[in-house]
Amino acid sequence: MENSTITLLIRYFNILSATVMAFFAIYGAIAVFGRKSHLNIFRRNIFIQAFCIAALFAFILELTVSNFPYYLKYFADSECYTLEVSPKDSTIILTSDGTIAEKYSAQKNDTTPRDSATVLASGSTGDVGSTLVADTSSKDKDTTTIFGYGIKFKDLNRSVTSVFISPVFDTTEWINVIVSGTTVAGNFLAEQNIYKGLPNTNHISLQLHGKVSELKIEIYGAKQTGASQIAINKQIPLYFSGLRLIVVSLLLFAVILFVYKPLRAKTAYLLFDYRFDPSSRKQNIIYILSVISLILFSWICAYTSVVEDTVQAKQYNKYLVDAIIAGRTHLEAGSPEKLLKAERPYDLIWLDENGDKYKRSVDWMPDWVYYKGRFYCYFGVVPALILYVPYNLITGEYLSNHCGIFLFAAISIILLACLWRFFVKKYMPDARFMFYLLSFFVLFFASGWFCPLRFTRFYSIVSAAGFMFVIAGILLLFESVVQEQDKIDRSKLFLACACLALAVGCRPHLLFASLIVPVILWKYKQWKHLPLVAIPYVAAAVPLCVYNYVRFGSIWDFGTNYNMTSLNLSAYSLLNPIGKLINTFNMSLSYLFTVNKYSFFFPYVECIPQHNKFFWTITKFYDKGCGMINFPIVFCLIFFFKSLINKGERFKTFYVSAIFLVIAAVLIFINSWMIGHSGRYTIDFAIFIILPSLFCAYYWCNGAGSNVQTSEIQFRARQKVTYILLVFSIFVGLFLFATTVTNDITPSNPALFRYLRQSLIILGIV
Repeated sequence: MENSTITLLIRYFNILSATVMAFFAIYGAIAVFGRKSHLNIFRRNIFIQAFCIAALFAFILELTVSNFPYYLKYFADSECYTLEVSPKDSTIILTSDGTIAEKYSAQKNDTTPRDSATVLASGSTGDVGSTLVADTSSKDKDTTTIFGYGIKFKDLNRSVTSVFISPVFDTTEWINVIVSGTTVAGNFLAEQNIYKGLPNTNHISLQLHGKVSELKIEIYGAKQTGASQIAINKQIPLYFSGLRLIVVSLLLFAVILFVYKPLRAKTAYLLFDYRFDPSSRKQNIIYILSVISLILFSWICAYTSVVEDTVQAKQYNKYLVDAIIAGRTHLEAGSPEKLLKAERPYDLIWLDENGDKYKRSVDWMPDWVYYKGRFYCYFGVVPALILYVPYNLITGEYLSNHCGIFLFAAISIILLACLWRFFVKKYMPDARFMFYLLSFFVLFFASGWFCPLRFTRFYSIVSAAGFMFVIAGILLLFESVVQEQDKIDRSKLFLACACLALAVGCRPHLLFASLIVPVILWKYKQWKHLPLVAIPYVAAAVPLCVYNYVRFGSIWDFGTNYNMTSLNLSAYSLLNPIGKLINTFNMSLSYLFTVNKYSFFFPYVECIPQHNKFFWTITKFYDKGCGMINFPIVFCLIFFFKSLINKGERFKTFYVSAIFLVIAAVLIFINSWMIGHSGRYTIDFAIFIILPSLFCAYYWCNGAGSNVQTSEIQFRARQKVTYILLVFSIFVGLFLFATTVTNDITPSNPALFRYLRQSLIILGIV
């Protein structure tokens, strides 16, 4: 989705949400000041009335506290704004009050990792002095020199509280502005991005000590022709953030529920006594709306992520599709025949150093498989066969990476909802509806989806599809077990194994997710169905083996050792077994115990890289990632390990939890052994940790297996603790979507990130 489209959607959403909240605020005022008025249509529903009152106070806070920059004008001196370039001297800009303003060339060094899309969006307009140009004079490729222009105001001698900039965007989508200067107290500096289509970003508020003598404004990424209009001390307009109004209203609503006694009693009933009822129409509607909301949320995440339009990025959705339709296994792109003469074709550093002979993204593409003069795709072929190829055959177009990922995510959310509903109906007869609902959100936000939905490159396609097939397989497998232990639904069992087999065609090591199949057969003594179970696995394995043999001459070789990736797999294979085990142990701990960065400022939660750069020796691959310990609901697994020690406290789903945890451990080990630590691989195993955690949370609250009956006080206390763990787990997962989880530390979409930051940061300060 284009940035201009995203900014337009943000503006529409903001207007619509602010209008809706204004409607509730009006009725909140009526509820407070005109209780007996006929206009008070919500007076019969105490919950809606409380929310309206919360919306009223949210508007009051929005008008006063959140919009404090509006009132800074009353502490400023006179306004000054630029007029035009002097006809006598092109470096002098005329101002409204005769203040001296000089134009000059500016530049800065930026060490933030940038890809080509980011550089273009940042202002590659073609105007001299306003483009972003990589500085190739240094061997340090991490440093980028950014050129722009600046305007210096001299002898201002006035109090400054705001700077307004109306840039000439031309083909750019956003620009970077740095405001600096001198006051009687010393120097100051402020930085802000201005986005096309978001007019509220044009003002930079300042709170300075004393009068400003000199003020410099540097602009990077804007067109120089027709200099940007700049105004000093122009009043910042009132800005109502619909999202902030919703969030603040909900927080105040929660406070009212806690403080107001009649509402507190009803809330306590809904939280602790209102049971899950699968036949309840109201509960089913709420659950369906929850599913729809997560699908919509996934669409927003996928379509506001960075989209690359390069040959490398189209490896899967274009070149692999063309290869399959043409009946060949290799990809026709680049110049792989050149690499036949290369001394070290799998060493990316060596290839970059010899870029005059072997040009990156022209002759060869990173993360493509190179073998004997041809390029291949390392990533599983099944998603291409079931989605990308049919789409191309029907429409003649190529389905985008992010669209495919979203479709797999949407189906996965529906399947996840069905799976959780099935587990609650079968194993949790006393579950409360609030536990049921919050747990479903935890299953989504803690399952690792924040990686593929925010990193919508070809890497994530197979992860998303693999997750979908695994969830479908587990759901069908458990549904195949009829209540009577001597019966199994053969058709569902077959389909379950087919889904689990297809997951292997997405990511081969997901084969270990099928460990649940023999456990089910053993649990229900149904070994006679083993031949039926083997059929889909054989049907999937034979084509995959043939596909591998045609490409690499071995049925077991998926091209791992030939992948042209940043990971020097050839060098890693030379490492001794002790080094590999140490590395695997460290990486496994990272998947479990890597702690996020937490703060009181947006985005509140952020995955951080354990190292700033790759290591090319023992430590293979460190990336941004989230250890499972960041989701507090996993602390409920203590109950599982307690049950493991004390057999008298075994609970109903103990065997299910055990095999899920074994699968998670195996997948963590394989990822750590093969690749190291990377956040996007969390989706492979996270669900096998979260599901047992939720099982344990339920049985811990209900005192399963204990000889002593859980008292009402203990039950309530455990429920409260569980709700806190669930809510915090949702909070962590929700805000992990705000930033990318790869090595690139920039947000997926700057305009959206800016809106979220302005709406959700404390006091609206950016």
